[in-house]
Amino acid sequence: MTIRRSLTQQRGMNTGTGWWGGMGDPSVIPPPSAMGYSTAGVAVTERTVIGLMSVFSCIRIIGDIVADLEPHVFRKTGVGVNDLEVDAPLIITDPYADDDLFTGTFKLVASLGLGGNIYKQVIDRDSQGNPTLIENLNPALMKVSRVQGVKTYQIGATGKPLNPKDIIHVPWVSLAGSLVGLNPIEIGASGFGSNIAAEEYASRYFAQGLNPGGILSVTKPLLPADATRLQSELQNNHGGLANSHIPIVIDGGAKWENISINPDTAQLLESRAFSKAEISGFYGVPIVLLGDVAERGTTEIKGVEELLISWVLAGLKGYVKRLDIADTKLLPPGYVVRRDLNDIYKTNSQMLAMLLTSMRNASIATPNELRHIVNLPPSAEPAANSLFAPLNSNTTPDWAPSAIAGVPSTAPAEPATAEGP
Repeated sequence: MTIRRSLTQQRGMNTGTGWWGGMGDPSVIPPPSAMGYSTAGVAVTERTVIGLMSVFSCIRIIGDIVADLEPHVFRKTGVGVNDLEVDAPLIITDPYADDDLFTGTFKLVASLGLGGNIYKQVIDRDSQGNPTLIENLNPALMKVSRVQGVKTYQIGATGKPLNPKDIIHVPWVSLAGSLVGLNPIEIGASGFGSNIAAEEYASRYFAQGLNPGGILSVTKPLLPADATRLQSELQNNHGGLANSHIPIVIDGGAKWENISINPDTAQLLESRAFSKAEISGFYGVPIVLLGDVAERGTTEIKGVEELLISWVLAGLKGYVKRLDIADTKLLPPGYVVRRDLNDIYKTNSQMLAMLLTSMRNASIATPNELRHIVNLPPSAEPAANSLFAPLNSNTTPDWAPSAIAGVPSTAPAEPATAEGP
């Protein structure tokens, strides 16, 4: 085995199980989570990372939005010509034996966000060899290597081989020469480990920490019964909201001292707020969707909407594109799957109206194409398929149907619906 092939196979090892693929190469610096632990001394795994509230929120937000997008199937008609939309087959609209389309798509988004790869396995085919059922595989259980120029797949601790023809693999961010996508948990091991450690410290601080509000000291020794009585009286007379501003009057040489939180502890507790911004940036989710609005100065609705539009284009597009690629591999050659990101804007009527108006004024969409966006049937008017149809006019165009009673319309018939693959 050549050195090049050996390194290639090592790069193909998935690191989701805590094993580092570069262990056999002494020239490669191991990552912070080479053995499943970060420099903060805590385990950084799929389970511990998803336990962070901000990570769970990011995966949930991305998964819910992307999984709700309807996949559309198109037949390629040639370069420079609009592809023709056809009826989507069941392998696209209902591909899973045990999951519905929404649940199955959500699992794929979670696989990208936590494992860096999408793996689908075809588990049934029709008489012509076309896929009819698929199953999503956990990236943490997969091992990918190249043997004699052929990519091979194994699953589980025993390395059970899988038929490469039945595997659909789409990586997340990957490097040249790598067979799999980079593992997000390994990339962010230091940041995730610090956040996990801070969460654990905060939990133990509130559960086990000794943090009284103050100390009442006396100059003379007290019997246990006297100390208990004094503590009870102090709590009853000055504890609670109603007694929050009543002055404490003590005698006999007693002295009250307030106790504040240790500065290092306070700073560590405040760092949890910073971790939310760090994780939202890692996954590309606007922090306003995680509940942090006032501190970012984006309380105005217009500012939030503009931010969400930018997020759709820059943050969600990569997830949607990878899902489209994975679904396209299930279809015969000449067909492609596309999810329309414009569906996201349809939930906000004002945003949708602004989008349609801008597209029409810029002559980048015909009236019928805009009608398709809002789920309306195409118009039979000739100008409905023209990019340069007049927007406002005081004259009746030559192609307009006659308004005289009894004169039949010259409008063309409704276009026929194309058949799917």
